[in-house]
Amino acid sequence: MKKKDFIYYASAALLLAVSVQPAYADEQESAVQPIQVKAEQAQDTVAKTASDASEKVESKGEARTDRQEEQENSQAEQNTESSQSVPASLPKQSQTKVENQSASIEETAQREEVSKVDEAASKKGAAGNTTFYSTGHAGPASRSSDEAVQAKTFVDVSSHNGSISVNDYLTLANKGVGGVVVKLTEGTTYRNPYAGEQARNAQLAGLQVSAYAFSHYTSEEQARAEARHFISEARNLNLPKNTVMVNDMEDAKMKDNINRNTLAWADEMRKNGYTNLMYYTSASWIDENNLRGKGPVKTAQFGLENFWVAQYPTAKLSTNDAKTLRYNGRAGAWQFTSQAELLPGKHVFDHSVDYTGRFTSQAKPAPEVPKGPLSGKITIENNDSLAGRFDVVISNVLAPQGVASVSVPVWSDDKGQDDLVWYHATRQQDGRYRVTVKASDHKNATGKYHVHLYYTQLNGEQIGVTATTTEVSIGKTANKEKPSGRVTIENNNPTTGTFDAVIRDVVSPNGLKEVLVPTWSEVNGQDDLVWHKAVKQADGSYRATIKASDHKNSQGKYLSHVYYVTATGTKEFVTGTATTVHHKHSAGTLTIENNNSTTGTFDAVIRNVVAPNGLKEVLVPTWSEVNGQDDLVWHKAVKQADGSYRATIKASDHKNSQGKYLSHVYYVTATGTKEFVTGTATTVHHKHSAGTLTIENNNSVTGTFDAVIRDVVAPNGLNEVLVPTWSEVNGQDDLVWHKAVKQADGSYRATIKASDHKNSQGKYLSHVYYVTATGTKEFVTGTATTVHQSKVTGTLTITNKNPEVGSFDVVISDVFSPKGVQSVQVPVWSDQGGQDDLIWYSATRQSDGSYKASIKAENHKNSTGTYHVHLYYIQNDGSRIGVHSTTTQVEYRNLTHKTKAYIKDVNSQTGTFTVAVDQSSQGKRIKNIRAAVWSQAHQENLSWYTQTPAGGHTEIGITAVNHGNKQGDYTTHVYVDYTDGSVEGFNLGQTRLMPHQVTDQKNRVIRAASNLVGTSTGSAAHQRMVEDYNSVKPLPVGYAVKNTDDWCDVFVTVVFQREGLSHLVGRECGVERHIQIFKKLGIWNEDGTTTPQSGDIITFNWDKDTQQNDGWADHIGIVERVENGWIHTIEGNSSNGVVRRNTYRVGHGNIRGFARPHYQ
Repeated sequence: MKKKDFIYYASAALLLAVSVQPAYADEQESAVQPIQVKAEQAQDTVAKTASDASEKVESKGEARTDRQEEQENSQAEQNTESSQSVPASLPKQSQTKVENQSASIEETAQREEVSKVDEAASKKGAAGNTTFYSTGHAGPASRSSDEAVQAKTFVDVSSHNGSISVNDYLTLANKGVGGVVVKLTEGTTYRNPYAGEQARNAQLAGLQVSAYAFSHYTSEEQARAEARHFISEARNLNLPKNTVMVNDMEDAKMKDNINRNTLAWADEMRKNGYTNLMYYTSASWIDENNLRGKGPVKTAQFGLENFWVAQYPTAKLSTNDAKTLRYNGRAGAWQFTSQAELLPGKHVFDHSVDYTGRFTSQAKPAPEVPKGPLSGKITIENNDSLAGRFDVVISNVLAPQGVASVSVPVWSDDKGQDDLVWYHATRQQDGRYRVTVKASDHKNATGKYHVHLYYTQLNGEQIGVTATTTEVSIGKTANKEKPSGRVTIENNNPTTGTFDAVIRDVVSPNGLKEVLVPTWSEVNGQDDLVWHKAVKQADGSYRATIKASDHKNSQGKYLSHVYYVTATGTKEFVTGTATTVHHKHSAGTLTIENNNSTTGTFDAVIRNVVAPNGLKEVLVPTWSEVNGQDDLVWHKAVKQADGSYRATIKASDHKNSQGKYLSHVYYVTATGTKEFVTGTATTVHHKHSAGTLTIENNNSVTGTFDAVIRDVVAPNGLNEVLVPTWSEVNGQDDLVWHKAVKQADGSYRATIKASDHKNSQGKYLSHVYYVTATGTKEFVTGTATTVHQSKVTGTLTITNKNPEVGSFDVVISDVFSPKGVQSVQVPVWSDQGGQDDLIWYSATRQSDGSYKASIKAENHKNSTGTYHVHLYYIQNDGSRIGVHSTTTQVEYRNLTHKTKAYIKDVNSQTGTFTVAVDQSSQGKRIKNIRAAVWSQAHQENLSWYTQTPAGGHTEIGITAVNHGNKQGDYTTHVYVDYTDGSVEGFNLGQTRLMPHQVTDQKNRVIRAASNLVGTSTGSAAHQRMVEDYNSVKPLPVGYAVKNTDDWCDVFVTVVFQREGLSHLVGRECGVERHIQIFKKLGIWNEDGTTTPQSGDIITFNWDKDTQQNDGWADHIGIVERVENGWIHTIEGNSSNGVVRRNTYRVGHGNIRGFARPHYQ
């Protein structure tokens, strides 16, 4: 579940103050970063969702990613009872990636206060059954008046928590946790890939298992579809129908019609037999809560006792304090924190109190799990050759850490492991485990099947135990008539080392797909065995040509057998023969040199080269023993000055496998034939990722350089190479994670553009990270370079032309000036009337670094035809420079003749709305707009708003603050004065505003500042601000502020003045003089590195960008809040003369200092 509304108010503070319960360390909130977790199967290493591409990199010292949990897979050293031991080549383990933003993630709803993304990576569940404890009856349990203190607690888990071992759950149980609510689904497509493992291990620990679905529905039909998806996954996991099934309601889009839609969800669940329903949501969403506002959820329709309510009265709350507070005591359960560190260093949990016992009453002591030496025996039973299925029975199940679950990976010999399935075996009453394997789940493959055995122990570690094989066939019993044929050896050629195996008189009663001729020499057993496919000839015979070069160029006796592949795919032995091969053979010696465990490389050196058939090149095919030859690479050896040949082998070219490597030598003869010569083996061990980073092509004209990564060593696999880069200007505010592209020579290259880094000049830092096969980022190396760019650049593009309304967008890309770009300006005018409709637009910066300005014909006297578009930069030294120009054609088909007035952007809770007036395209010209607004019956709080139109569309911001902050219906009349002297009136009716009645001084100030966000220079709200400042006499330093003056300090002064709090900060329009007032009031803090508080005054000096900043202050604002090291402010006259919200890092170099008013 996610974080809910943090509620801080006096009652909670009083309750906490009188509480004598200590707050245990393992139940307090913590800012511990999330760690990596192990996946549901040990074969699936799933990287926890890492910080996204905007994460910050350490700017000093070694940069690194989030703390990672080391995962080691220990190999069983004991052989156990089995038909055979575990082979060296274990089954390939399918991998599932969980990525930030891109790997089949279903979007999670935005929370009211804090939001985070719950991983939703698609992952195929393992086959087999799961057994859960019964969760008891569907009704709520009764409780005494003091049962809240005695109630047990429970946690909820999702893919965010990853793998949780049985031992971890036992630790939770010892801390009073009686139940676990496991996330199964989200929406109509997502399934939690960890759900089966999380529930199974909780059951083994004796905890009650419940389930929840994260909902997004906005209609009855969608609600029923999400319920069916939830039910489907519950059935897949064999959850009993009396399991507590929870509807997680926290997506803000659900609020409309939430009761009707949720009743449809509940109806669908009950129709399918799931009646033990609960509803999880925030306290602010329900109509029975302890808050000022009531939520949309009507609890009477569902029963308040069926609600699990999330509400966090304080950032730190222990379990005992939560039980004592009894928040939402009439509900079924209360979630009191989302940061419970019940397993320090491993997982952070949502923690809840169970008032009714619905989530914990069925908890029971964990069953004793025997522990001992590793053992296990596989027996194949009920091998049904007609149906193509068999049972795997596992007995003598024992492991040193106890067995939590038994896994059986199975695959056929056909096409490697492309049909691999991991089965979960089900425990039988006699203590054995059983799973049924069907050929239909393995692409109906027949022949040999491999069956391996793995245990997951109580500590979460997976361990291999033993393995066996069995034969599988499908269909009717094989024909009793035996296949037959006659094989002869022909064309035995000692020069080429070849001969033909010819099969005649072919009889195959069970059908014939193909004829195979497995052949090998007697030298070294069957190490040169090759299954040759014979080709049918015109006379009905089959012929295969055997080449000694395919058999390591062995000489002497060769054996060839004949097999028929029947219609069902079964191989049937028919006959065999032998022949003798003598031929002139190539020779050479192969030695391994320079085996480097640091880089994971070694050299294969071939000497004493003898090639009687000519030599075009020397090849060294090499592979590791891990997973067969899936990492086979044919390396080309290079001739050395001494006549030897050398090939350098890199583990990075072989999936970074460790252990035994095999290298063979082949000569390519003058005719292009490959001849096997010799082979050897070596052992490769390497530990660290490595690589070299160099800077190339540093271009001062384009402001670009290349980061090139060579000698790449990635022992943990390599998905991609990332190059996070930033300039030293303003820390890491221009950090970009660039993706390097692999080159033909094996290196990786990323091109860095200054235009992607705010066109900063000077020192740039680039780090290299490898994204491993599991999705983990590993820091490798870093370097620095200097960027100087000398040419002003900029490209104008016209987009989004709309001939209906006469509009288009101007997009400016490749923005750069050596002096820096303070702002981008776009003067635009039409050909009609010269430049009488000229407007200078300020382009807005986009997320991709480009700038955009939107142009409308209605702002240019509705002119059509040719429009001129020029581009200028205001540079950091204040100078303006022309960059580029273009023209475009404009049509305006939908001209109108009537003025329109209307209300938009109503926010009842903040007490604001906007009056909008649209100038008609062909009608009378507007000179002035007046709006009269009031809410009291006799117009006691009437206020007039006046605005001069600056274009075809004019907006006037209305706030209840100007009307006594009264709640009620606000009447709005609009009067439009035209240039011809006429007046037109509009009655816009009533608008209901219910602004919060904030009483404490600090929150009043923040609210008043927030209500002015969006106010721009010259607007009616700005003019009223200036008038209010000048209305209080005597004026500071005797100066009356003008509408054209800088007004950041006027904004701060008027905010406090309107709230009757001028005595807290004084009155001034000059920041440096205001600081002297702060000092006299005893509220000034000179240290710009201090972490401020909400309601503080923040000042800036733009001429110095390092601390301590003691220069002349030239800007001021109000701190709205501070979160995670970021200061959030509200500032007047900010960025082209607007009241806007800004953010700064704590200790930002431009901060001059702070003032902290003595609020009551």
